[in-house]
Amino acid sequence: MHSTTRTPRRAPRALAVAAAALGLLLGAAACGSDGHDDAGGAGTPAASSSTGTSTGFPLTVKDSQGGTTLKAAPKKVVALTAVDLDAALAASVVPVLAPSNPFSADGSYPWLKGKLTAATQLVPLTTTPPFEKIAALSPDLILDTGDYAPQDTYGKLSEIAPTLAPLASAAADTWQDRQRQIGRALGRSEQSDAAITSAQNAVTTEKAEHPGLAGRTFSVTYAADAAQIVTLSSPQDFAVRFLQSLGLKQAPALTALAKNSNGVGMVSKEKLDLLSADLMLAAYQTPALEKEIGRSPLMASAAKGHTLQEVDLTTITLLRNPSTLGLPWVLDQLDPSLAKTAS
Repeated sequence: MHSTTRTPRRAPRALAVAAAALGLLLGAAACGSDGHDDAGGAGTPAASSSTGTSTGFPLTVKDSQGGTTLKAAPKKVVALTAVDLDAALAASVVPVLAPSNPFSADGSYPWLKGKLTAATQLVPLTTTPPFEKIAALSPDLILDTGDYAPQDTYGKLSEIAPTLAPLASAAADTWQDRQRQIGRALGRSEQSDAAITSAQNAVTTEKAEHPGLAGRTFSVTYAADAAQIVTLSSPQDFAVRFLQSLGLKQAPALTALAKNSNGVGMVSKEKLDLLSADLMLAAYQTPALEKEIGRSPLMASAAKGHTLQEVDLTTITLLRNPSTLGLPWVLDQLDPSLAKTAS
């Protein structure tokens, strides 16, 4: 018999918009880096603005739009994506405005509980930033490093306040590089470096606790609809690299699978046997898809003798779009299944 673990479901809001915006659906996702940098991170934010000692201002921080110049350490910061919010909090800065979690009933992020304050306005994620709300806050810095198309809004945002775009691109920047980039802009490089180290240590510890993962196989899938079952099989996908960093290896059938231009493979619901692996992680866009695909005899057959964990959209999104504070939380969500797979 196979073992199935289900991550608790959260009420979705604007799922299609959010999935596309976060690079989850069929597009490229943030890539991990080789070796030790595949680990995740944590920090200890405490202030509603950047109140710590800052040095080195004025300074220019590199980004894909030519760089951002800051005359002094920002006191009011706006974060336009979840990874920007996470990185700011990891650097001990609480933004005054940030996107709400579209996969959570109350808009919160489970790994950020206790880190946000009433000073932060959480606004629904949309395809266009809330320019008027941002301008009304008179921010000193706008963080938009998780934007997959910053060129579309950078000009208008930079008229409001200095705006930090991705270093190279949201799809290519590692979470470590993003954390260092944002930490420098906030005048909090020391806090950011400490958060990165803490995160990497969490992954190192997880791997050490489960040596039996070495050589075990895995598959990660996301069902957008019955005809689009995405397999995260590109060696550049962060979810793939993250699991490999724990000692796991991708199921051979998925390694050989043809991939689209964004590096993801597609499997039909008649070919679910290709997903068979020692550890199987599966996410579904809707409960109906979970029932149709996740409860199908073919999925049961593929998972026979293996560990199958059904994860929610928050978890799969975080796996593909990693963040410093989020990765230790992901490890906690996966730990029971990792332990079963290792044994």
